[in-house]
Parts: sequence; C-alpha cells; structure tokens
Amino acid sequence: MSPKTTGTWQSVVDEEVWDGQLFSPPRDGHFLQSSHWAAFQRANGREVYFGSGDGWQCMAIVERAGDACRLYCPYGPVADDQSSLEEALDALQALGRQEGAGFIRVEPWARTVERDELGKLGLLPSKRNMQPGLTWIQDDLQGKTRDALVLEFAANVRNRWRNAYKKEISVAPSEDPADVEILLQMIHDVSKNTGMIPHGDDYYRIQAKTLMERNAATLYVTRQGDQPIAAAIVYDSPTTRYYAHSGSLLEARKLHTGTVMLATMVLDAQERGQQVFDFVGAAPKDEPDHPWAGFTEFKQSFGGRYRQNLGTWEAACLGQPPAAL
Repeated sequence: MSPKTTGTWQSVVDEEVWDGQLFSPPRDGHFLQSSHWAAFQRANGREVYFGSGDGWQCMAIVERAGDACRLYCPYGPVADDQSSLEEALDALQALGRQEGAGFIRVEPWARTVERDELGKLGLLPSKRNMQPGLTWIQDDLQGKTRDALVLEFAANVRNRWRNAYKKEISVAPSEDPADVEILLQMIHDVSKNTGMIPHGDDYYRIQAKTLMERNAATLYVTRQGDQPIAAAIVYDSPTTRYYAHSGSLLEARKLHTGTVMLATMVLDAQERGQQVFDFVGAAPKDEPDHPWAGFTEFKQSFGGRYRQNLGTWEAACLGQPPAAL
C-alpha cells in the first residue's frame, strides 16, 4: 500500500523523529501515540494517520464497522497548551470528514489543560473511558537508588521478592515473540477460573511479534524450576514502562508469582534507564466497591502515586451526534 497524504495528515512518517518528539519534554506523550502502536494497529488491518502542527502531534486510528466510521486517538492529541489542542481537534475533524467518519473519539494529552476546559472546545464526554482515566505510577526512578526504590515496596512485597529463590522461583525477560504462547496459557487459565473475557489469541500474538521486534515490548516469564507459572508483557518507551497484560496459573497463586514478577519488572525499568513505571489503570481512592479496588491495592504496594488523565471525549464530524461503533 502506497503512503497516503491528506491535508496535514500522512500515513507514513519518519518514526525516529515522531517518537523523539512524542517522548521528549514538554510533551512526554503516551506509548499509544507512538509509531510502535501505529505499527500494531496496521498489523491488525487498520489504517492510521499521523498529523502534527504548531505545538501538537496526533496518531489517529480509522475504525470502521460496515458503513460506520470513526477516528480514535488513544491518549491523544498530544498538545502543549489549549490553543494547540484546539488546532489539533480542528485538524482531526477535517480528517474525519474526508474519511467519512461520523465522529472523532479523543483522549487529550495536554498537561496544561483542565478537564472543564474541554467542553469549550466542542467536546462531549464519552459514556465510558476507552483507556483508563486514572492510573497509578511509580515515577522518578532515576532519582532513586535501587535500594531506595525497594524500600518503597511494602514489607510483604520485599520479603516475597527477596525470598523467591527459596521456592525455586525465577523471573526472566524473553527476547522470543513465540514465548507469547506461555502468556496465552496463563491468560486462558485466568479466564477459565474467573470468567474474565480476554482478547482473541491472535491479538496477543500480533502484539508480541510487532512490538518485540521493534524493541518496544518485553515479555517476562516466571518459572518454578523449569515450569512456567506466570507471564506478562510490558510496553517500553525510552522513558516509561507500561504494565500491559499478565496471567498466572491458579495452582501457583499461593507462591505470589505476580508480586515477584512485578517487582522484577519495576526494578528492570530502573536499570534500563526509564523514568516511570505505569501500572495502567487504578480505582479511585476510597472506593472499596470499585471493580478495580483489589488490583489497585496490589499495585499501590509497590509505592508511587495517582496520575489523573483527561478521559475520553467525542465530537461530531458530519453533523450527527457521536454514536457507538
């Protein structure tokens, strides 16, 4: 397929330049706006566009279902201020009209813009967030020693991580995308025992192959002796590691495999020179009945803080109100 250009948008960019701008201050953009996530979307058969202007950049995914179409910008547009965000939204709506999209769905990444200002830009809040609007992060990894970081872990986390060898538990990164089959085994076990509905198997296979070949993801496998008992995949940008998908065998839960594996992934991020570990999604404080409350408490046992994002918003392109696709 030949590259396409429409207005300020193009289907192919200089990826090194794009990601360099995205991940550098003051933007410090999210992985889901990177060339790597765009490559994963293309591998799944979707068309993507890259656009940029004065103080903004945005990767937009064209999502189609029958005659319906929308543009979706996960954690984007990335904008320096409200003025540049407004310019980005205008450009997105113009692209949407050219593509026949009924509406745009965005998750603005603009640190100087407040949530109550988004309505003034013609946006309506979505019925639900597509990506987490609230997350838990462990940041300033390079400003701490390894020992200081470990001391931020809860006492039971430190003890389980330090004593894992006594139970013959080891955690190691894999460079082989084929090891995603181990992760699938774990996810299937979790699904069978909890009723959780995962993505289809090919979603994980394509993701591992696409991102690992770009050095943009790392697959971890936890073993007891030679037997795999847990696995996880994390996304990696130069600045941030994101906790993406994980699973463990029910029979191994008493070994606290998730604790040992997550501690290892956080410490490895520090060793790699990354600044932030994003645990990806958290329940609000003091909401014990929230479906993510238990998992959030687990994430918080590694130290860190909340980070609030702006959430998911929509705007019409062709005159009709946003509708589900």
